[in-house]
Amino acid sequence: MNVNRIMALASRIIQQVFRDRRTLALIFIVPLVVMTLLYLVLTNTSTLHTLALVRPTGTNSEQVNTLIDKLLPGGGKLKTININADHVDTTLKNGEADAVIVFPADFAQQALMSQNPSVQLKLEGSDPTVASAMSDVANGLTHQLGVALAVLKAQHGGGQVPSAANSTIPFTVSKPAYLYGGPEYTFNDSLAPVFIGIFSFFFVFLLTSVAFLRERSQGTIERVMVSPLTRVELVMGYISGFTLFALVQSLLILLFVVFVLRVHYSGNLALVFLVAVLLTIGSVNLGIFLSTFAQNEFQVIQFIPLVFGIQVFLSGIFWPVAQFPTALQVIAYLLPLTYANEALRNVMLKNYSIGEIEVQLTALFVFALAMVVLSSLTIRRQRA
Repeated sequence: MNVNRIMALASRIIQQVFRDRRTLALIFIVPLVVMTLLYLVLTNTSTLHTLALVRPTGTNSEQVNTLIDKLLPGGGKLKTININADHVDTTLKNGEADAVIVFPADFAQQALMSQNPSVQLKLEGSDPTVASAMSDVANGLTHQLGVALAVLKAQHGGGQVPSAANSTIPFTVSKPAYLYGGPEYTFNDSLAPVFIGIFSFFFVFLLTSVAFLRERSQGTIERVMVSPLTRVELVMGYISGFTLFALVQSLLILLFVVFVLRVHYSGNLALVFLVAVLLTIGSVNLGIFLSTFAQNEFQVIQFIPLVFGIQVFLSGIFWPVAQFPTALQVIAYLLPLTYANEALRNVMLKNYSIGEIEVQLTALFVFALAMVVLSSLTIRRQRA
């Protein structure tokens, strides 16, 4: 083993890397950027959930409301708001609360008079993990309230005050109702929509950027340029060819998730595919555009942390965009995956119609159109 030959080879590799500024940035700068974004996201997001209460308003309701306030969990992990009974669905749909406990207006009077009133629990339901946690919180709260009311009822009646273990709760809690989803929905069901968006975007981008790079490096574009094709025909030919396979790939992902993995969904699959189509068209043309700045496949890979990694952290997959710092929210709303994930979740989990996701569809259309223009300029420049 010759140490000099080993060192000579190592020296050549080091010099080659130092001459490639993009590789140096990938090694030293991009990890710091991604880690900074992750740090800012993690330090500015929380698991705070909101419980809405429709409080009793009739006779003796002041005593009951005082008990509720004392029994509400502390520690800053639960926010409570008060709403009217006719605003339950609106509050859940607008994302203002994760669950609502509805007490009848004359709840206190009925409970103390042994009339066994019914308390209703309604869950937003689009995230089964949150729904389960809120159901536990609501059940714990109502159970403690029931014990306290049983003691209060005995005191008012002049009888022997029962112990907490022997108290008979003087009301019933109805089976939880769901605005979206249901008890059969799982955590995987809530992730399935965003995975459709992620895989459609990522694999299509990778396929197109590498394939178009090979078109350039193998001289295929130069040979096509001497053909009778016009510039418009050249552009449309490349875009249509790559887009066809990308759309088939997106359709395959969607069908696999729904019919093989058997995830639960409640929306229109045609609308889900429309969202995937717009995202795919944008991703195809983004791949064509960025491949212009790469000389080999390794340089294409260098775009992945910036194009894909940042979008995973900032597009609302794991943390709500609304909880990000203002600066990161601005970045998040410039990313196509933010709109795709929101649209896919709203359709598959909440059964939104096309009119209810028109903002997301418009954003994806603008992104796709912008990428088509940029990729067209890129191909025309190759021909020029």
